[in-house]
Amino acid sequence: MLQPMRRHALLVIASPRSGATALAGALAHAGALAGRTFVEPRAGEAPATWQCAPLVALNDRLLAAIGLRWDSLVAPPERWRERPGVRSLVTDADALLAAEFGAAEHIVLHDPRLAVTAPFWRERLEAADFEACAAILVRRPIEVAASLAKRGSHAPEKTFALWLHSLAETERNTRGMPRTLVTYDRLLDAPAGVLSHVVAECRFGLRIERAQREAALTSIRPDLKHFGEERTPMPAGLSSGIDAVVEDGYRRLAMLAPGTDPKRTIEALAQEAYAALTQAIPPWLAQELANGRIHAEQLADSLAETRAKLAALQASLHQTQQAHETRDRHEAAMRTRIETLSRIDSDEGRDARVDEALAQLRNDVGRIAYTLSDQPAREQALRRELADAQRDLEDERTTISRLSESLEHERAAAEAQKAQLALAQAHLQALVAEVEQSRANEQAWNEHNASLNRELEETRNAIHSMQSDRDALRKERDEAVRQFERLKGDLDSARTDLRILDNDRTALAARAQAVDHAAGALREELGRRATSETAIVAERDRLAAELRSQADRLAGLERDLAKRMSELTMLSGRHELMKTTLSALERSWIGRKALAGTRRAPA
Repeated sequence: MLQPMRRHALLVIASPRSGATALAGALAHAGALAGRTFVEPRAGEAPATWQCAPLVALNDRLLAAIGLRWDSLVAPPERWRERPGVRSLVTDADALLAAEFGAAEHIVLHDPRLAVTAPFWRERLEAADFEACAAILVRRPIEVAASLAKRGSHAPEKTFALWLHSLAETERNTRGMPRTLVTYDRLLDAPAGVLSHVVAECRFGLRIERAQREAALTSIRPDLKHFGEERTPMPAGLSSGIDAVVEDGYRRLAMLAPGTDPKRTIEALAQEAYAALTQAIPPWLAQELANGRIHAEQLADSLAETRAKLAALQASLHQTQQAHETRDRHEAAMRTRIETLSRIDSDEGRDARVDEALAQLRNDVGRIAYTLSDQPAREQALRRELADAQRDLEDERTTISRLSESLEHERAAAEAQKAQLALAQAHLQALVAEVEQSRANEQAWNEHNASLNRELEETRNAIHSMQSDRDALRKERDEAVRQFERLKGDLDSARTDLRILDNDRTALAARAQAVDHAAGALREELGRRATSETAIVAERDRLAAELRSQADRLAGLERDLAKRMSELTMLSGRHELMKTTLSALERSWIGRKALAGTRRAPA
């Protein structure tokens, strides 16, 4: 029997603001399904995002479960897909694929977060009988930085580092599946060729009809490159050099021949950018980011554990309610049985029914004895049967007594269950309050961390500006020194000429009587030389004064730099003080309780 053809899923992955929406929209117009519920576009942007809203929400939950966000610059932890918080989302992921894509043969998943979460979705897609492939879309880093600058407060260094981090994670997480790399510029310049190339290289298997192809090509317009945004001027060059490194890497990626795997080029780019990244993001800041990810991951694990406990408590509460209802039914049944067997306040009471039963038995025995008087053996048997009936009656009375005691025990157990239910509800409310407090603490910590990052960035920019001013002043000082040396040489030359003239004047004085006219001319020349020397000396004094002024200005700038460095040291001291305070809190009982509540908070 022929095996049914597998379905195909294409992951369109790119860093934020890289034009992946255009490619996903073209594939959707060509016949692939991109979902049923999409993210709403921002004001002034393209009318369709083609981003499946439930997919984006679940990706955010996946990243939060491992302590990351969409703009995090740290790699996910090892074996992150095996973590309980991630495994708890498997059912939701399978339900999402079924609800958003149904039985579609060709689907498109489009979200920048797939750069990190692609392995998780590849696993779920294969479980749903999809064959996964990937299209990696790259855009010039300077254009991505300009686009993000219009929509947020990301510094240029952060944007370039995010572009490189997203590219490296995408390459690493799509290994082993059919994939291809295309540039946004090429998509806009030759959309027909790029669309055919993506379908062929990724083995997507999508057969595009003529009308669908025309609709797909019409959806890709060159004006999409700056749709709803103005060009934002970027710095000519960053001091770290990260912008130049990633721009050069983009050019090399754009020059790759179609069908060439980009692994080596991207790995080489990551190695070349290491020094620039270290300067743009110092190691201590990278360590702080890593520690922040670990803390957020711990908070996410704590939240998952709290949710599991909450679910267990809810299940226990439901079981308790069911047990309580079952006991109520048993209690009602026992009451009915007891009332049936023994109605104390009725005319057909227990004693009356017993007497009636005895009388009936005696009448029956009498009739049997009268009828079978010639059969003593049968009479003896009937007497034994009568004795057994009397014993059964006594046993029934004993059973009634035991049922009454059991009813009392059940009532006591029901009261205990009610008390446990009340305790469980109180504990549940306390857990909810702890979760809310942990969320508030996490938000406060994030705001404080963002404030410190902004202060650090402002201080770094100020230091960079002062260093530029200092370099300019040093250049002016060096130029003034060179001019002083040149004038000093001219002065020495003039002094030498003066000595020569003095010698000539002495010789001419000996011959004064013979050459009076020549001596008069020489005296005039000496006067001009003296005037020139005076002017040179004045210029030398002016240059010396200017040199002293430049030295004073340089000293003032160095004092300003020292002041800024002391402010940076003060910020570091504040950070150390916060660490000391945290350590002091961990040593105190109240602090440990507060920190324990914080660690159970969500990411």
